[in-house]
Amino acid sequence: MYTTASPKFQRRAAALVAHGSSRNLEPDNGNIAIASLLTETEVSQVLRVSLATLRKWRVDKRGPRYIKIGPLVRYQLEDLRQWLSSLPTGGIVARNQPGATTA
Repeated sequence: MYTTASPKFQRRAAALVAHGSSRNLEPDNGNIAIASLLTETEVSQVLRVSLATLRKWRVDKRGPRYIKIGPLVRYQLEDLRQWLSSLPTGGIVARNQPGATTA
């Protein structure tokens, strides 16, 4: 049975992904390797997508990298950050800015 992450953990994970700081999730005992692993439920909450969507991305090989630990699926924070930074961004370039092309 899945349990949802605490609101405190969700805020810390979101801040980590947004700002790239690993010390926000560093556990009290200093075990960084364990702290940098997120469950699929935690990742779905951070990305604000359903668990089913995250699983579908995994099947389609188009979501963030993951690791399997036996039957468990875990995501490394660095992999999640890299995946997010590789996604295309939207927006338009104003005509008067350098690099803008005119038609």
